Amino acid sequence: MTVATTLDVYGMLPEEYRAVMDRLGVERQPEPGIYLHATITTDFGYRVVEIWDRQDQFEAFLEKRLAPVTKALGINRKIEITITPLHNFFAPRLGELPGLVGALPGGPHSHVQTT
Repeated sequence: MTVATTLDVYGMLPEEYRAVMDRLGVERQPEPGIYLHATITTDFGYRVVEIWDRQDQFEAFLEKRLAPVTKALGINRKIEITITPLHNFFAPRLGELPGLVGALPGGPHSHVQTT
């Protein structure tokens, strides 16, 4: 069953998010089973919303890829995860997404500067 996952990550900094994404390499080599990854800034940190083929694929990704990477980077943040069946998905401008992704501040070609 296709699922939507939400990861609320508390206190994560932009440079930490980018370091995790770069180390994971998921923008170059996505995990099998993932359809979508979107990250939203919040007042508590980040909310990551993903669409997966199946819950077990998402859980395997957490255990085998995400947890080892965050540990290796020394990032230990509170994370609340929800997994729910996907009811509908609408993407009328799908062909425009590559241009949008390149322009986003947390995208794969972004360079977060620290002070």
